Amino acid sequence: MARNRRVTSVVVAAAFLSTLFVTPSAEAADSSCWDYRRAERRFARKINVERTDRGLGKLSLDPELSKAARVHTKEMIRKNELYHTPSGTLGRRVTDWLVLGENVGVGGSVRSLHEAFMASKGHRDNVLYSTYKHVGIGTKKAHGRLWVTVIFEAYTDPGTSLKMPRC
Repeated sequence: MARNRRVTSVVVAAAFLSTLFVTPSAEAADSSCWDYRRAERRFARKINVERTDRGLGKLSLDPELSKAARVHTKEMIRKNELYHTPSGTLGRRVTDWLVLGENVGVGGSVRSLHEAFMASKGHRDNVLYSTYKHVGIGTKKAHGRLWVTVIFEAYTDPGTSLKMPRC
C-alpha cells in the first residue's frame, strides 16, 4: 500500500517530504569511486552538526542519493528555475526507500543556504527528522550562484536507477 504526503513551504527554497512503503527490490549500484564536491561535504557537515547538537544520529553521505541530487541540480540550472524533483521521478531515481525528503535551494554560499534551510520550518524538519539515516547532496555553481539539492532517506541502502561510476 502506498501513501504519499507532501508538505511544502517557501522561503529561499521549498521543502518536500514524501512517504511510501515499499519492498526493497533493486540492487545497489557500484558507488565505491564517487567523488564528493567540497560544497557537498560542507553541507553534510553542517547538517550533521545540527543533528548531533540535538542528540540525533549523523546522516551517512550516500553516493547514490548524491547522484540523484546532482541530476536534479543540473536540471534546475538548465531551466534556471528552483523547483522540487517531481515525486514520481524522485521515487524512480531512488530505488529502495521508505521515507524521502528533499530540500532545494539557490544562493550565495553553503553557509547562507544552510542558514536559510534552518530558518525555514519545512527545511529544518527535513534536516532534523530522526528517521533519516542517509543524505545525498548535489551542488553546482552557475549563473553566479550556488544551486543545491539535498535528498534525505531512511532506508539502509537506498540505491538508484541512475548510472553510477565504475571503478
